[in-house]
Amino acid sequence: MIRKRLYATLTGFHLAFLQFSYFLILQINVSSTYITYMVVVISWMLGAVAGLWMHRLRLEVGIALGVVSYYAVYYLILWDPLARTTLMLSALGVGLSGLWAGRFFTAMLPHLRRVDALFFHENNGFLVGVVAVFVGFTTLGRDFLFWTPLALTILLLPGTRLFPTRQ
Repeated sequence: MIRKRLYATLTGFHLAFLQFSYFLILQINVSSTYITYMVVVISWMLGAVAGLWMHRLRLEVGIALGVVSYYAVYYLILWDPLARTTLMLSALGVGLSGLWAGRFFTAMLPHLRRVDALFFHENNGFLVGVVAVFVGFTTLGRDFLFWTPLALTILLLPGTRLFPTRQ
Protein backbone atom coordinates (compact mmCIF):
# COMPACT_ATOMS: atom_id res chain seq x y z
CA MET A 1 0.00 0.00 0.00
CA ILE A 2 2.88 2.37 0.75
CA ARG A 3 4.28 1.83 -2.76
CA LYS A 4 0.91 2.72 -4.27
CA ARG A 5 0.69 5.91 -2.21
CA LEU A 6 4.24 6.81 -3.13
CA TYR A 7 3.38 6.19 -6.78
CA ALA A 8 0.36 8.52 -6.48
CA THR A 9 2.61 11.20 -4.97
CA LEU A 10 5.23 10.77 -7.70
CA THR A 11 2.49 10.96 -10.33
CA GLY A 12 1.25 14.24 -8.84
CA PHE A 13 4.81 15.55 -8.96
CA HIS A 14 5.12 14.48 -12.60
CA LEU A 15 1.80 16.08 -13.59
CA ALA A 16 2.70 19.35 -11.87
CA PHE A 17 6.04 19.31 -13.58
CA LEU A 18 4.53 18.83 -17.04
CA GLN A 19 1.81 21.43 -16.57
CA PHE A 20 4.05 24.16 -15.19
CA SER A 21 6.87 23.37 -17.59
CA TYR A 22 4.45 23.87 -20.47
CA PHE A 23 3.49 27.17 -18.91
CA LEU A 24 7.11 28.30 -18.55
CA ILE A 25 8.30 27.31 -22.03
CA LEU A 26 5.28 28.95 -23.65
CA GLN A 27 5.57 32.10 -21.55
CA ILE A 28 9.28 32.44 -22.30
CA ASN A 29 9.22 31.65 -26.00
CA VAL A 30 5.77 32.37 -27.41
CA SER A 31 3.80 34.91 -25.43
CA SER A 32 3.67 36.27 -21.91
CA THR A 33 -0.04 36.99 -21.95
CA TYR A 34 -3.10 35.81 -20.11
CA ILE A 35 -4.14 33.91 -23.25
CA THR A 36 -1.08 31.68 -23.05
CA TYR A 37 -1.83 30.82 -19.43
CA MET A 38 -5.46 30.07 -20.25
CA VAL A 39 -4.48 27.90 -23.23
CA VAL A 40 -2.38 25.73 -20.90
CA VAL A 41 -5.04 25.52 -18.19
CA ILE A 42 -8.01 24.89 -20.48
CA SER A 43 -6.15 22.42 -22.70
CA TRP A 44 -4.93 20.52 -19.65
CA MET A 45 -8.42 20.38 -18.16
CA LEU A 46 -9.98 19.23 -21.43
CA GLY A 47 -7.36 16.50 -21.69
CA ALA A 48 -7.94 15.45 -18.08
CA VAL A 49 -11.71 15.25 -18.57
CA ALA A 50 -11.25 13.23 -21.76
CA GLY A 51 -8.83 10.96 -19.89
CA LEU A 52 -11.53 10.16 -17.33
CA TRP A 53 -13.49 8.43 -20.08
CA MET A 54 -10.63 6.73 -21.92
CA HIS A 55 -10.72 3.37 -20.17
CA ARG A 56 -8.65 1.69 -22.89
CA LEU A 57 -5.72 4.06 -22.38
CA ARG A 58 -3.08 1.91 -20.71
CA LEU A 59 -1.09 3.55 -17.96
CA GLU A 60 2.31 3.27 -19.62
CA VAL A 61 0.87 4.61 -22.88
CA GLY A 62 -0.65 7.60 -21.07
CA ILE A 63 2.63 8.44 -19.36
CA ALA A 64 4.64 8.04 -22.58
CA LEU A 65 2.09 10.07 -24.59
CA GLY A 66 2.38 12.90 -22.08
CA VAL A 67 6.16 13.11 -22.24
CA VAL A 68 6.33 12.66 -26.03
CA SER A 69 3.79 15.49 -26.41
CA TYR A 70 5.87 17.65 -24.09
CA TYR A 71 9.03 17.16 -26.13
CA ALA A 72 7.13 17.72 -29.39
CA VAL A 73 5.89 21.06 -28.08
CA TYR A 74 9.36 21.88 -26.72
CA TYR A 75 10.92 21.34 -30.15
CA LEU A 76 8.06 23.11 -31.96
CA ILE A 77 8.68 26.17 -29.81
CA LEU A 78 12.41 26.08 -30.51
CA TRP A 79 11.83 25.58 -34.23
CA ASP A 80 9.27 28.32 -34.84
CA PRO A 81 8.05 30.15 -31.73
CA LEU A 82 6.36 33.01 -33.56
CA ALA A 83 4.27 31.04 -36.04
CA ARG A 84 0.51 31.54 -35.76
CA THR A 85 -0.03 27.82 -35.34
CA THR A 86 2.49 27.34 -32.52
CA LEU A 87 0.05 28.16 -29.72
CA MET A 88 -2.70 26.01 -31.26
CA LEU A 89 -0.40 23.02 -31.73
CA SER A 90 0.93 23.55 -28.22
CA ALA A 91 -2.65 23.41 -26.93
CA LEU A 92 -3.03 20.02 -28.59
CA GLY A 93 0.18 18.79 -26.96
CA VAL A 94 -0.90 20.05 -23.54
CA GLY A 95 -4.25 18.31 -23.95
CA LEU A 96 -2.56 15.04 -24.87
CA SER A 97 -0.37 15.30 -21.77
CA GLY A 98 -3.47 16.01 -19.69
CA LEU A 99 -5.05 12.68 -20.73
CA TRP A 100 -2.88 10.88 -18.21
CA ALA A 101 -4.10 13.23 -15.45
CA GLY A 102 -7.67 12.05 -15.95
CA ARG A 103 -6.87 8.42 -16.63
CA PHE A 104 -4.70 8.27 -13.52
CA PHE A 105 -7.67 8.78 -11.21
CA THR A 106 -9.91 6.20 -12.84
CA ALA A 107 -7.08 3.65 -12.99
CA MET A 108 -5.82 4.15 -9.44
CA LEU A 109 -9.10 4.45 -7.54
CA PRO A 110 -9.74 0.68 -7.36
CA HIS A 111 -6.24 0.17 -5.93
CA LEU A 112 -6.30 2.83 -3.22
CA ARG A 113 -10.02 2.28 -2.49
CA ARG A 114 -10.62 5.72 -1.02
CA VAL A 115 -10.95 8.88 -3.07
CA ASP A 116 -9.62 11.05 -0.25
CA ALA A 117 -6.40 9.01 0.02
CA LEU A 118 -5.85 9.17 -3.73
CA PHE A 119 -6.41 12.93 -3.88
CA PHE A 120 -4.33 13.52 -0.75
CA HIS A 121 -1.24 11.80 -2.09
CA GLU A 122 -1.57 13.07 -5.67
CA ASN A 123 -2.15 16.65 -4.48
CA ASN A 124 0.82 16.54 -2.12
CA GLY A 125 3.02 15.43 -5.01
CA PHE A 126 1.50 18.14 -7.20
CA LEU A 127 2.23 20.89 -4.67
CA VAL A 128 5.82 19.73 -4.22
CA GLY A 129 6.12 19.54 -8.02
CA VAL A 130 4.94 23.13 -8.48
CA VAL A 131 7.57 24.40 -6.07
CA ALA A 132 10.23 22.13 -7.58
CA VAL A 133 9.58 23.42 -11.10
CA PHE A 134 10.07 27.03 -10.10
CA VAL A 135 13.07 26.36 -7.85
CA GLY A 136 14.68 24.03 -10.40
CA PHE A 137 14.12 26.40 -13.31
CA THR A 138 15.39 29.37 -11.31
CA THR A 139 18.55 27.60 -10.24
CA LEU A 140 19.30 25.30 -13.20
CA GLY A 141 17.57 26.98 -16.14
CA ARG A 142 16.32 25.41 -19.34
CA ASP A 143 18.26 22.18 -18.93
CA PHE A 144 16.08 21.43 -15.92
CA LEU A 145 12.93 21.83 -18.04
CA PHE A 146 14.45 19.65 -20.73
CA TRP A 147 15.77 16.66 -18.76
CA THR A 148 13.45 16.30 -15.78
CA PRO A 149 10.32 15.07 -17.67
CA LEU A 150 12.35 12.22 -19.10
CA ALA A 151 13.78 11.33 -15.68
CA LEU A 152 10.31 11.36 -14.10
CA THR A 153 8.93 9.18 -16.87
CA ILE A 154 11.72 6.66 -16.33
CA LEU A 155 10.78 6.62 -12.62
CA LEU A 156 7.04 6.26 -13.28
CA LEU A 157 6.97 3.58 -15.98
CA PRO A 158 8.11 0.59 -13.88
CA GLY A 159 5.46 1.44 -11.28
CA THR A 160 2.62 0.79 -13.72
CA ARG A 161 3.07 -2.94 -13.01
CA LEU A 162 1.65 -2.30 -9.53
CA PHE A 163 -1.69 -1.46 -11.08
CA PRO A 164 -3.14 -4.06 -13.43
CA THR A 165 -6.01 -2.52 -15.38
CA ARG A 166 -8.87 -4.16 -17.17
CA GLN A 167 -9.06 -3.49 -20.89
